[in-house]
Amino acid sequence: MKHLLPFLAGFVAFVVVSSVFYMAIMPYPTSSCVVPQDQMNVGAMLFGNLLMVGLATYMVNLAGDYSLRNGAIHGAVAGLTANGLLNIFVYAFFTCDGGHIFPIAEVGMDIVANVIFMGIAGALIGMMYQRGAAKAA
Repeated sequence: MKHLLPFLAGFVAFVVVSSVFYMAIMPYPTSSCVVPQDQMNVGAMLFGNLLMVGLATYMVNLAGDYSLRNGAIHGAVAGLTANGLLNIFVYAFFTCDGGHIFPIAEVGMDIVANVIFMGIAGALIGMMYQRGAAKAA
């Protein structure tokens, strides 16, 4: 339970915040090489999100300094690392119809958004660990 509750809190926060952003604010990519939204593999997407939040949870726990601030920092670093790597690799390696799948501006917007989302998730993870540490003391 020590790790499960912080992980689940961070995951729920990430899914809620990112869903609001991607469903209501950011337009769906219009490239012909992107799967239409109704055909998206939601399970695979959620598994990728679980991995990214798991990385943030591991980093916060490894640091051992549990707080909103440190959780947000480690969450943001996890988001920058995982999402930045994904977006840059997709931009660099995959082309569609003679050009990149996404314009570089969309790549940058997605990376910045995920750094913020993971900072929020990390803050919640840090807060949950801090709460657990206080109970154990």
